[in-house]
Amino acid sequence: MKTTTLPLPQAEQRQAEETLKDALINRLIKHPEEFSSQDINQLLGIVSGGLPHTEELVNALDLKLAILRIFDQNENYKFDNSTSGYLGRLNNLSQNRRNKKFIRKLKANPTALRVVAAGDSWFEHPISDDVIDWIDELGGKNMAIYSLARGGDFLTNILEEREYITEVSIIDPDIFLVSAGGIELVNHRRVALMVNAKGGCVTDDFKQKHPLISKVFDDPSVSHETKARLERGMRFFNREYFALIAILELNYKYMIRQLRKKFPDLRMICHGYDYPVPSFRLGSWNSPVSRLMRVIGDNGRHFKQPMLIKRIYAQEDQNDIAFTMLYLFNEMLYNLVNDPVFGQEVYMIDCRGYAQAEDWFDELHLEPKKIRKVAEAFVLCMENTDPRQKIFFVSPSV
Repeated sequence: MKTTTLPLPQAEQRQAEETLKDALINRLIKHPEEFSSQDINQLLGIVSGGLPHTEELVNALDLKLAILRIFDQNENYKFDNSTSGYLGRLNNLSQNRRNKKFIRKLKANPTALRVVAAGDSWFEHPISDDVIDWIDELGGKNMAIYSLARGGDFLTNILEEREYITEVSIIDPDIFLVSAGGIELVNHRRVALMVNAKGGCVTDDFKQKHPLISKVFDDPSVSHETKARLERGMRFFNREYFALIAILELNYKYMIRQLRKKFPDLRMICHGYDYPVPSFRLGSWNSPVSRLMRVIGDNGRHFKQPMLIKRIYAQEDQNDIAFTMLYLFNEMLYNLVNDPVFGQEVYMIDCRGYAQAEDWFDELHLEPKKIRKVAEAFVLCMENTDPRQKIFFVSPSV
């Protein structure tokens, strides 16, 4: 077979790019406190001033392999929660139902606001009301939502399959909604790989070096109470958590970069979930359907069980860990939507502090009736005409 040999300057450039990519990914994994937004820009081919300079140094496969390296998983690991087993079948049924409704709405009102939604079970809970169900109801006949969302889906999988690019090209939406990253945090008891009862990696030096942590602790608008709780949660954290937050930021920015190549003016809205409550609660047999759903979903396996496995027994410690994990994930998104390079026409729904302990159906999902307020914040953001308002808060639960 005939092989193609690059001219020497091109070959040297390609080798230099591979060397730089490897060095930056190694920094992300081994020293996440030193990994910066400038490093992300380099990996995504962005030069100073925010203009694309070259093609990205990384692709979706590189991002997938980086996550597998963080958690010492082999390359055959399947990111297929949303497509296999009973959950995959339920996702298919629900998605087909939704997308037929999308066509019916367009037939009835061709000028309806067009929305494409991608993501996880906050957008697609196949047997319970979710955020998209409520947005669709609130939008009425003036909004049509095409859904790519699947319960249990990974952001990693969304990027690799690139269905979002194909369907956005076909649907030509006004707005793109995304709910993603949560499964990367909790899948397969992954929390157990990110915490340590004997103490983690977060020293004073680590906090000062880490760009996200240092920004939070230098922010006078963050209360002393919140900072103290973050301190209590972070004392259990390993480097793996901070490496994962860095790769999720890189994943989100990679997604935005791909969308901007074809759809420079498309509005994008994301969210970062609320603070979960680690719990094995199944509920009473007075509500047999709800109890059965928690039994089938094995409530507790995402947060409570991994922490018990790692000998973190106190409920207060478990709550602080979950709070800190989701607080910093949200702060990452907050910084993203305000980023001068990637934040153009990107908005965030901030759910933090909305839900009370009794508002959670299980460790990952709110009670269906409580989701309406989250959907209302999305609709308010979708109706907003002021590009300077980047963050929309969910009204307190009552």
